[in-house]
Amino acid sequence: MTPGTQLDDPQVVELKDYLIHRERALDRDLLPYGDPRGKDVLVFGAGIGNEILWGARHEAKSVVAIDLHDVPQGPLELAMREQGISYDAFEFRKQSIHETALSGETYDLIVSNGVFEHVFDLKGVLAAFRPLLRPGGRVAIFADSLWYSSLGGHINREPWEHLWRSPQELKPLIPAKRWHAYCDQLNRMTAVDFLEAVRSVGMLVMQLKLGRDPNLRRLPELLPAIQERVTATPTDLSVVSIGCELCFAENL
Repeated sequence: MTPGTQLDDPQVVELKDYLIHRERALDRDLLPYGDPRGKDVLVFGAGIGNEILWGARHEAKSVVAIDLHDVPQGPLELAMREQGISYDAFEFRKQSIHETALSGETYDLIVSNGVFEHVFDLKGVLAAFRPLLRPGGRVAIFADSLWYSSLGGHINREPWEHLWRSPQELKPLIPAKRWHAYCDQLNRMTAVDFLEAVRSVGMLVMQLKLGRDPNLRRLPELLPAIQERVTATPTDLSVVSIGCELCFAENL
């Protein structure tokens, strides 16, 4: 546990509840593309440890979770205690994927959940996975709330409002933290952009699923307003998520 962290601190408890909620969705979002059981797993984008809890529950051999930011371990420790999970074969690292790629380490499975919609160097990150995969290794990715989907602005407001309303109109309507994410942390990636990056680094697509936007029935009424402000195809507007299993030819 991080020194000074109190497990009964309200913020730690709130993050623990969020972690458990998010971890429960991973059986739906990640497990079809990569089973961590008995594997050495690398998590690209540690967050607060959702994938570590998931890997522990599925009896991963080990889990290394990397992130560009320091990660508080209190919420994960509290979640494991509450779930009755005893697991210590994990490590948080403040490290870029490029640093990890130079480490000489290899893994059976690389997982990433809710991260690729924030990655600006898609090709660079995907290429960095190559030296990290063992023979038989796989990459499991789930990217959700893509920019052109109805949820893409991450602002928790009306469908596609981040596209049909101007930034000047939006700014006073959303909290500062979400405004920062809207402006600086979302890569505007489409499914085609993602597949072009996969193709450019020579990856094999073992599985691929595109998620249908949950608000698709409202698109016809909103499409004129959206296309007044942005260049967006109905195809891009209809895809909310990407789930996939990838590898390189040498991993087969």
